Amino acid sequence: KAVYNYLEADKYYNKVKAVNVQLDFPEYHKEYYEEAKGDYLNKKYADGLDKLNREDFNAALIVFTEIKNIDPNYKDVKELYITAKYEPMYRDANQYLENGLYRKSYYTFETIISGAGNYKQSVALKDEAQEKGTISILVSDLSYQNYRYGETASKIISDIKSRLSELNNPFIRIIDPSSLNVNIYQNGQMNMQAANLAGIDAVLTGNVNKIRVVNGRLDKDEKRGYIKEVTKTEDKEGNEIEKVRYYKTTYFEYRQTNRAGLELDFKLISTNDNTVMVSGMIDLNNSDRIHYATFNGDNKKLIPGYWKYKNRNSKEDVQHDNRSDINRLHNLLNGDKNIKSVRVLMDELLNESVAIVANKVDKYNPEK
Repeated sequence: KAVYNYLEADKYYNKVKAVNVQLDFPEYHKEYYEEAKGDYLNKKYADGLDKLNREDFNAALIVFTEIKNIDPNYKDVKELYITAKYEPMYRDANQYLENGLYRKSYYTFETIISGAGNYKQSVALKDEAQEKGTISILVSDLSYQNYRYGETASKIISDIKSRLSELNNPFIRIIDPSSLNVNIYQNGQMNMQAANLAGIDAVLTGNVNKIRVVNGRLDKDEKRGYIKEVTKTEDKEGNEIEKVRYYKTTYFEYRQTNRAGLELDFKLISTNDNTVMVSGMIDLNNSDRIHYATFNGDNKKLIPGYWKYKNRNSKEDVQHDNRSDINRLHNLLNGDKNIKSVRVLMDELLNESVAIVANKVDKYNPEK
């Protein structure tokens, strides 16, 4: 009680001192505190050691945390605190390593290292867990039925290799076929046993099933509308009179839609027993559409409508002189005239499909 009363008083003293309030805090109080603190921490230290020797790590951690908060440099409390906190993790990490839970072991050792440095050779053990848990993957060519799919299949594989190599995954290693000293193919097919002996743990393969591209035609439609002329005059009394006249005219609307589609399947196969570790089917579609209008005149005066005859009036003639219809027409007149090419649409699908494959492989965890 003496220790904590003093600490509370000291805290209050420094708090009011910060706002220029000076209190009398006699030095002899600190002498009494140091005496009480020594007795108190000696007892707590002995209690903590006893708990640590009995491997009651949680209880020991509470004691050493309290000592650190009062006096962080007290004896070897820093080392004892590390032991109480990280020894249980260290034992768990070693157990995971022995049981083949290499990823769990790796991340547990990583936690230990971040808090306690190279505690009991944790760095070497972490490296061992990583090496044993790493999957060496060979990315093979995608197969395809239509010769026109060959270029796309090659690009997909190239991008998948790049994306997998860029992953921040400590348990994935991409094998370069040129680095192999043995032939792992037999009669044009991969020999899984030979691949396994060559240090390849898994093979990523797949098939491009369908590629669809539609380069849409630019459709042009002639539309009938009116030029709205507003003139203002004054009557005999000087009042302003607004006069509206409509003149028949034509403008053009354009429409075009480009489409692209991609369908493929993929799987990650273990070379050890031919089991499928990861698989998926991808069916993606992409499109872009333009719809705009052009007018050879003053856009601001153009309004939508319909007329039957250019040179004479008809009961079917109508002017859509309202804000909603005029806004719609002016939006078309200001519409985007650029459309994504089918090549651009397909590239977007390729990027999306590569991301899906890489994400599935990245998230694969044999320990779950």
